[in-house]
Amino acid sequence: MKNSTGRATRAAALLAAGLIALSGCASVRGSGSSNGSYRTAEDFAGLSLAEQTQVNYRLETAFLSRPSRLSSAIEYSEYLKATGDYNKANEVMRQVAALNPDSGKAQLYYARSQAALGHFPDALRTVRNAQRLSPNDWRVYMDEGTILDQMGKTTEARMSYRKALSLSPNNPDVLSAMATSYVLTHDLTTAENLLRQAVASRDAGADVRLNLGLVLALQGKQAEAQAVATSGLSAEQASNNLQALAAATAPGGAWERYSAGM
Repeated sequence: MKNSTGRATRAAALLAAGLIALSGCASVRGSGSSNGSYRTAEDFAGLSLAEQTQVNYRLETAFLSRPSRLSSAIEYSEYLKATGDYNKANEVMRQVAALNPDSGKAQLYYARSQAALGHFPDALRTVRNAQRLSPNDWRVYMDEGTILDQMGKTTEARMSYRKALSLSPNNPDVLSAMATSYVLTHDLTTAENLLRQAVASRDAGADVRLNLGLVLALQGKQAEAQAVATSGLSAEQASNNLQALAAATAPGGAWERYSAGM
């Protein structure tokens, strides 16, 4: 990657931010990396203002009544991220992590909220504390990888992904995150191969299919990209995915800015 002007780095990062995979951490990549026990930021997307008011009251009340309770704190933090209040989401997780110092899960979600604000060195320290507390949880290594990728430490990031895969072989979320790492270094062929492996898993979500579709589209494989991104989805989901593909490959879109740095 060309770093003399930083143009390639910014373009690749912009493209990767469009991949659902980075979701776990910095971006918004709420993601499939959740263990499913708590609602993610994506689950709260699309709520009406009236629904947001009701949900906010319920979740805030539950959190304030018992701030040490991990499940309600995480759900409230995820809701706050969905509404764009990343600072408050981070404050919620800071409190719950302090009240649960021996919980690897609390430290993991705190690291995610730090990364969502771009506080990567802090997030890295926190996620490594989560690893110390939960050394057999694949998520703490996957999230470490996404944080390292966003710090430009791709070699270290891929070591973290390999550790996650050793704990959870063929995990589609880890494979998708690792694919994003290769997108960042302009290796779309390797990214495609990893995503094909991820899609082959019965546990692969629609976001992983969309990631593969994006990588295929960025290589000019439009017909296959559309087929992959819409297969087995509702008409609404398929339409949304096609719009995402079109936006990525449109003139002046992510692909042009990304390829300019190659």
